[in-house]
Amino acid sequence: MKIYAKKITFTIMFLSLATMSFAMAEDPKPYGDLLKDRSADWQFVPALSDEFNGDQVDTNKWNIDTEDWGTWSWEPGNAFQKDGSLHLQMVQETHQRGNQKLFYKSGIARSPKTITYGYFEAKVKGCSRFPGASPAFWLHSKGPENRYAATDGETVAYSEIDVIELQQCEYDFKTKKHNDVNRIDCNLHTILVKDGKKQWLRPNMDPAKCKNEYDSPWDPRDDYHVYAVENTKDTIVWYIDGKEVARKANLYWHLPMHVTLSLGLRYPFEAYKDGKRIPVPEKTTLEGFPTTMFVDYVRVWQNSQVASQPPTYSQVEQPKKAKAATDMTKEDFVAMEKAKWEKNGWPWNQAKVESNFAEIDTNKDAIASGLERQQWFKNKMKSTN
Repeated sequence: MKIYAKKITFTIMFLSLATMSFAMAEDPKPYGDLLKDRSADWQFVPALSDEFNGDQVDTNKWNIDTEDWGTWSWEPGNAFQKDGSLHLQMVQETHQRGNQKLFYKSGIARSPKTITYGYFEAKVKGCSRFPGASPAFWLHSKGPENRYAATDGETVAYSEIDVIELQQCEYDFKTKKHNDVNRIDCNLHTILVKDGKKQWLRPNMDPAKCKNEYDSPWDPRDDYHVYAVENTKDTIVWYIDGKEVARKANLYWHLPMHVTLSLGLRYPFEAYKDGKRIPVPEKTTLEGFPTTMFVDYVRVWQNSQVASQPPTYSQVEQPKKAKAATDMTKEDFVAMEKAKWEKNGWPWNQAKVESNFAEIDTNKDAIASGLERQQWFKNKMKSTN
C-alpha cells in the first residue's frame, strides 16, 4: 500500500513538473491586454526577440559592431549583457574618424534579420545623463535593394520607425526652449525618390505624417517602461505601458527593417549644420559619463494574416527615371575611382576608397548622389587648406 501511495505521489509530482515546464515554455504575450482579442492572429518571433539573460550578447541575433555615421561612433565593447538585461553605454573618448575629430563612443544592437509588419515591444530604462544621450528603440531599412513603389508614384528608398527616442532634449521652436526629460518622441522618417530626385521626409518637415510627441508623467530614467509599435499595411500605432499614445497612416513604411536599440549622441554635444550632424568640441565633458541605457527584453510578434515582407525594389517595376543620372552605387564609385587612380599612377587602395564612399553617403542609403559627392569634395578641400 505504501509503495502504491509513493507511485501516486511520484506521478502527481511528475505531472505537476511537466505542467510547469509546459507553462514556462509558452510564448510570451504582449504587455497588458494588447492584441488579446486578436491573439490567434499573432505569432511570437524568437529569432528577433531576446530576454538578454545570458552572459554575452547573442551575435547571431544582434550586430553590435555596425558602421558608424555622423557623430555616432559605435563600439562593440559598449554593448554587453549584465544582470539579465542588455546594457548600451556611452563613454567620453576622443578619437579620429577620417578627417573628423569626435568625442564620444556608444553602443548599438541591430538585428541582421529584417521584418516589415508586426508588433514590436521592448522594456527599456533610460540613461542617467541628461541632456546629451538618447536611448532609442527603432526599426530601419538599409540599402538600395530594398526599394518600394508607393501608390502615388514615389519610390521609397528608406524607411525608419522610431518606436521611441527618449531624452532627446530637442529645441522646440514654439516654446523657444529645449524639451524636458519626460518628452518621448515616436516619429517616422523616410527618403522618397521622385522624378529621379531624393528627398527626406522628417518629423519637423511634415508633422502630420511623421511627428508624434508624448509627455510622460514620470521620468524615463527612474524605471523600466514598456514601449511598443504595431506596423500594419494601413496604420502605425504606438503604445507605452499598454496604452495607445499615437497613430499614423502608413504611407511609406513598407520596407524590410532591422530591429535596433541604440544610445545616440544629442544636444549639447552635437548640432545640425547643412543637414548633417556635427560635433560641438567645446561642450565635451566627462561629467555624467559613462552613462547606460538598459533593455530588459525585446519581443516581436508577426500577424499570420499579414505577409511579413512586401515586394522589394527588384520585384517591383520601376520607372527608368527613379534613379538620378548622377547617383552612384558603391560599385560604381569604386570603379570610377580605380580608373582615376590607374590613370594618375597612384598605388591602388580599395579600403581607402570604400571608406571615402562611406563618408560621402551621409544619409546611409547606399547611394552617393551628385550633391553628396560635391559636398564631400568641398569639405575635403576646406580641410586641406
